[in-house]
Amino acid sequence: MSVIVQNCRTCGGRWFPARLLCPRCGGADLATKSIERGTVQQLTHLGDVVIASVACDPEPLLVARLHGPVEVGDVVELTDRPGPSGRPVAFVPPSATPREESS
Repeated sequence: MSVIVQNCRTCGGRWFPARLLCPRCGGADLATKSIERGTVQQLTHLGDVVIASVACDPEPLLVARLHGPVEVGDVVELTDRPGPSGRPVAFVPPSATPREESS
């Protein structure tokens, strides 16, 4: 499981969702990168739904829907396909990005 984020080959910035130019340096040499996991930074409970800020190393900070019991500081798997895996995961809806490239 993973989430595809955009990566700037000029400055190394990463972000989600995809953009036409790097928001940090304005560069157009962009690729995609697979991010497997992140650390829960903040939690918000909306009834039965749990939304979290999930920090990836080194970036980006993603907003995700959590599935499974988690606490701030827990490392969670990231996925763009929600499903009953039995493990805590953070669901990040896919953006309109091209298929993953090697960087």
